[in-house]
Amino acid sequence: MKKRVLAAFAALGMALVVAPVTAQASAPASSPTACEPGVACFYDSVRANTVPKKYGNPSTTCTALPFVAKALINATERRIALYEDTACTQLVLVEPANNFHSYPSHEVRAFRAL
Repeated sequence: MKKRVLAAFAALGMALVVAPVTAQASAPASSPTACEPGVACFYDSVRANTVPKKYGNPSTTCTALPFVAKALINATERRIALYEDTACTQLVLVEPANNFHSYPSHEVRAFRAL
């Protein structure tokens, strides 16, 4: 009987030692597709499930994108104007602050913060 009680305590003690390590190991890592607050994240997929091009504190000057954007998570406090050309002359739409939008029928090639 004494051996069983000791074995039970030993098992319980081992479970308490192992449990925190297991919980830390299973914590999800930051996703490469995530968009942090204060950042504008442009995606080449309408589902925003690819690795984005991120712009922290977006500029008011015209910024050409390295690819045709099909989605934007605007996690900034500013509106962002989206353009079909890289010179920012063909306005597509203005994205509100703290908003997500995808563009299946538009080709966004540049932007500027307003």
